[in-house]
Amino acid sequence: MGLSKEKYANPALCAGLGTHHVPMKIATDENLRGLGFVVKDPQDFTVANKRFEIEPWPTKGWRQLDPGTGDEAGTTEGKFDIYWDGDFLFGKNHTIATAANHYLLGYAKEPALCQRSAPGVAPSSSPTHISLWYSDYHPDGGQLFYPEDGQPFVTNLAPPKGDDIQPQDFCAFYVPPGYGVYIHPGVWHNAVYTHPETGTWRTFFNRQGKVHARVSVNWAEEFQCMLQVPLKKPEA
Repeated sequence: MGLSKEKYANPALCAGLGTHHVPMKIATDENLRGLGFVVKDPQDFTVANKRFEIEPWPTKGWRQLDPGTGDEAGTTEGKFDIYWDGDFLFGKNHTIATAANHYLLGYAKEPALCQRSAPGVAPSSSPTHISLWYSDYHPDGGQLFYPEDGQPFVTNLAPPKGDDIQPQDFCAFYVPPGYGVYIHPGVWHNAVYTHPETGTWRTFFNRQGKVHARVSVNWAEEFQCMLQVPLKKPEA
């Protein structure tokens, strides 16, 4: 059963969960091979120039899609807000036409110790990591995130290996200032993450497939752990 709107807004996490420490690399085209690309200009990745991928609609039988059909919905684009509310990091996707577009992305500390303050207010102590309770992928198309303020951010990705995903499949990537990231269809991810030092309320340009199919894994329920992702640039 997929994650509901209610769980996205407020997942019930119990105490005593394990922690998987996710490694981090600098986001480069080489390090992102098989996952996506760094983005200097969002207009470099569009359906028109064939660099933004839309997967054809799956057929139910042996007959094939007629040529040039099944992927004509294309992309949609808009704003994606990432903001802190005390120890909680939230995301709101204004791009998609649904009410299930507001996500609790993760925690600055042990969930039971987290406290809310107000939207756009930083945690009381500067976090070094964020703890994630879920990840997802889009089978219908790629996705592009580009920061409007040009500040760095972090993304957490795993290869498009389907449903049999494991915590150890993930690697975090620090995206340097002035760049965004494009990910291929099927790549496991979950929005993007920002350190409050770069801004407690940040807005990203978001481009994604218009269908917006989403398949999720709940780390807390399925693996009794959370993924701990660094929020700062890795040391050389």
